[in-house]
Amino acid sequence: MGEIVQQLDNRRAFIDTLCELAEKDRDIIFIIPDVGFNYTEKFQKLYPERFFNFGVTEASSTIIAAAMALSGKKPYLYSMINFVTFRVHEMVRNAICMHGANVKILGVKGSEKYKFLGFSHNLLRDDEEIDFLSKLPGMKTYIPKDPEETRDIIQKTYVEHGPAYIRL
Repeated sequence: MGEIVQQLDNRRAFIDTLCELAEKDRDIIFIIPDVGFNYTEKFQKLYPERFFNFGVTEASSTIIAAAMALSGKKPYLYSMINFVTFRVHEMVRNAICMHGANVKILGVKGSEKYKFLGFSHNLLRDDEEIDFLSKLPGMKTYIPKDPEETRDIIQKTYVEHGPAYIRL
């Protein structure tokens, strides 16, 4: 796989689209484990009762998202790629994929300002998380290139039941 080129405003397109969907669907839940404040603020202000920041608890956040999905809610779990994929691989596999839980996982690539934090916050290669996530049962993976494609993928995955991973 070659270098993956994306625009940073894919995050804004995601939040705007999620807010539009949440206006019509009270089952949409937004979960973050302690990141994304600039981009997640809009959803938090509009739907505070459906916004959860569980702090630095990636594993628990993943299990909670799966449990909510299995009870009929539509959770969106958002954080840096490494935190919603690598650290929680077993939870994603067992709690989400093996149960076909309708959880949408959104990963954000670390920026230049995170490079100094090393391997825990950054990818080693462009397709690192896609490689293993795409092999999980029922998991669909997406890498939108621009805001329009991001919007289309958020809308598409909203109507499709089951796990999905979207890199923003």
